[in-house]
Amino acid sequence: MSRYLVQLDFISFLKFNSVAFCCANTLFSPFNAFHTFQGSGISRALLVLLLAPPAGLLLGLVFGALAFPLYKFLTSRSRFLATLAGTFQELPGEDADAAPPPGDD
Repeated sequence: MSRYLVQLDFISFLKFNSVAFCCANTLFSPFNAFHTFQGSGISRALLVLLLAPPAGLLLGLVFGALAFPLYKFLTSRSRFLATLAGTFQELPGEDADAAPPPGDD
């Protein structure tokens, strides 16, 4: 497994943050829906479940934009925070969105 020092650019940081918030919000939405169901009924609880993924994406964008300066500051000063380990694939050319995802052979 390879290890790299990494500092994401603004757009990549927003993408990563949005996916992380979306997953976390979706994971915890049943707990929120149960709490909402107890106070407001089934219709609001279902609304909470349906809106959790897009709300997580939006929160990820907002908090990612706010946190990016702190992320740049911390990763430029801490080797521990800037180190990533895993399997990485370099994409040919400059158009990263047109290339297939890793492992899609």
